Amino acid sequence: MEKRKKMKHQRGTVIVLLASSIVGLLGAVGLSVDTGYIFTFKNQLQNAVDAAALAGAQGLLADPGNFSADGRAVQLAIEYAANNTAGAQSVNLSQNEISFPSGDVIRIDATRPANTFFMRVLGISQVNVRAKAAAAIVPANGGRGLRPFTLLDQFGHGPQCVSPNDAEVNFPPHGEFKGYAHTWMGLRVETDHYKSPYDPEFDGWDLSREADCSQVTGLIAPRDVDGQLVQLKQSKWLTPGNYGPAAIGQRGANIYEENIVYGADVYVQVGDILYTESGNMIGPTLSGITGLIAQDPSARMVRTSTGRWAVISDQYPMNESPRIIAIPMYSIYYPPGNGRDDFRVDSIGSFFVEFGSGRSVFGRFVQSRLKNAQPGDRPRDSGSRTVSGGGRLLGTVQLVSADEDN
Repeated sequence: MEKRKKMKHQRGTVIVLLASSIVGLLGAVGLSVDTGYIFTFKNQLQNAVDAAALAGAQGLLADPGNFSADGRAVQLAIEYAANNTAGAQSVNLSQNEISFPSGDVIRIDATRPANTFFMRVLGISQVNVRAKAAAAIVPANGGRGLRPFTLLDQFGHGPQCVSPNDAEVNFPPHGEFKGYAHTWMGLRVETDHYKSPYDPEFDGWDLSREADCSQVTGLIAPRDVDGQLVQLKQSKWLTPGNYGPAAIGQRGANIYEENIVYGADVYVQVGDILYTESGNMIGPTLSGITGLIAQDPSARMVRTSTGRWAVISDQYPMNESPRIIAIPMYSIYYPPGNGRDDFRVDSIGSFFVEFGSGRSVFGRFVQSRLKNAQPGDRPRDSGSRTVSGGGRLLGTVQLVSADEDN
């Protein structure tokens, strides 16, 4: 009898211990499930704010200086965040979750509640999850899709800049680069000079702060050339037998025409050596420009609320028209010579194609984003409300630390 009682007591103890173990095991499993869900929720929220920051920075390139609720930066950030979900709910940003630490950076800081499952028994039904991201506009040093034209970057004459459409805006025009003593517009210099904004000497500079061409003589956007009309393909000789068409990738009239319409599927970066096409290429130029403009015939340039030029269209978002093209530009120190000759890419320009014929093509400089671009270094001193990669010709965007004081 005593033995039977003892066995019953032992069985009862085992049952209690087993029940306790099961409760503990279920608790551990539940905590693990909740932890895994919260981790997934955090990743989803982080993906949403990353996408919002990158899109917002692209909007800042399209609509520079506009940090308002109806500006492209805020609108794109909200749109792209909402295209993502966290915990099966769209990530709808409020404006107070979007900030602009500097003119070339947008930051997103969002906190959302993640529901729990098993932690509810402990009185915890939700856990607040926070995600931060920031994206900056940086110089674009190279990319694909460039069009087959080339243009002389600026050079300096004492305190004055010589424009690429010199003969149309200067009276008298300066003409070619002069490496000897001469006088122009009452100014006497020993020699003209040239400094590309991509010169390593200017790494880390916010070139949009430069006041004139005394140090940097390359085209600096948007201060020098925003909205300026430029002849992208010459109606007269650039040099004998050379009117400015560039061979990007393969040579030949058919490739040249296709590259005008769609851009060359060849990676080009600052410092590369390219060649020009010989001759005027009248027929392929006319066909190419006609095909390019036909992709977006409603595109036109307007001034934004901040006073900057932008391209709007009935078919594409602001500054995303296919009529905005990037072209390689050369300095006076390595220009193309006669006929088919090589030149060095010293910078990359961005232009809205307004009109053209077989003999000439005209466009206006407009700040834009080079797609699939190689990002350069962001200027270290971009603390001002400036944009466009610290004043370089063409920008792209990339994620930066959201915790630093940008």
